[in-house]
Amino acid sequence: MSMPLRQAVPLMGLLLALHLAPADAAGPSVEVFTLSTLPVTGAQGATVYYLDAVVLLEQHLSAQLPTDPTQAQALVAQRIAALGPQLEARARAGAEGLARAAQLGVQRAPAIVFDGKWAVYGVTDVDAARRTFSARVPTARR
Repeated sequence: MSMPLRQAVPLMGLLLALHLAPADAAGPSVEVFTLSTLPVTGAQGATVYYLDAVVLLEQHLSAQLPTDPTQAQALVAQRIAALGPQLEARARAGAEGLARAAQLGVQRAPAIVFDGKWAVYGVTDVDAARRTFSARVPTARR
């Protein structure tokens, strides 16, 4: 998968949405959109989506297939069987991440989204993104 949803340029920015709602007393919800090559830290309590999960699954299933279609089909079936229920879980998680990123308008990775409205781009440290979010978005506007 190519790096972005647009281009994965490590720029930190803050995206403000139009409607404003009060923050939950427990703090904002946090969703992380990243790639498997960009490890996330400090993600306790956050939902982490790997935007390249579907591509990686496809690569795993199709790696080094023989040129004979019958043999290739048998090997893919064997790989699918070996993954078992993990196949569906991985495919579902990957598709959910891509769908949620599209729903929120996330355009590149990494992105850390707060309350589905504000995004900090270019960092994989959720604690650092929380500090940026807290400094830039006053509590009254959350």
